Amino acid sequence: MTLDDGTQIEADNILSSAGAAETLRLIDPNNPPVKAPPGDISFVESISVLDCAPADLGHRDTIVFYSDSPQFHYERPEEPVDLRSGIICSPNNFDYAEPLEDGRIRITALANPHYWMALPEEQYVAEKQRWNDRIISSALQHIPDFRGRVIDTDVFTPRTIRRFTGHLNGCVYGAPEKWVNGQTPLSNLFLCGTDQGFLGIVGAMLSGITIANRHLLK
Repeated sequence: MTLDDGTQIEADNILSSAGAAETLRLIDPNNPPVKAPPGDISFVESISVLDCAPADLGHRDTIVFYSDSPQFHYERPEEPVDLRSGIICSPNNFDYAEPLEDGRIRITALANPHYWMALPEEQYVAEKQRWNDRIISSALQHIPDFRGRVIDTDVFTPRTIRRFTGHLNGCVYGAPEKWVNGQTPLSNLFLCGTDQGFLGIVGAMLSGITIANRHLLK
């Protein structure tokens, strides 16, 4: 394996969590040995820092899953952000030994990665602010209004995810076609992560353990 700075690393086996399509492109960027459609499910996340704890405003839940429509739509939305559902996370409400310094509320909603990738930079910044306001307004149907206590805000989008992880489409939840056995066209290169197994952090962790046990501990 050759790193960006030219450093070469050798190993008998490699477990890649880069993603199926991304891993195959690393084998041959111009002609990947197998076509793997990248995932298309991503999200926008609003992060608000408060001058108080969420519990001081009457919000004591650690996490809230909400849907304002009878049926949950687990799909890439047509709109830039799907305001019909979301996840509200309040880290302060976990039972830490020491309380967090700042109050924090995170709101996550499904997003259309193609919309966010295509925006010119100036419009991208403005759209992040506009949709942040709309995401918060939607979530306020389920938690107390905290907007008057916000001292800092951050927003990330599928574009942010692509920049810092290299995942095509800013994909988070894995490819539509799973590589269950973790095998690739190279005999000593194996896939792990959400493209191989289940969703989320737990799914990715279990995938790494499963593939290591199956292929490396023989």
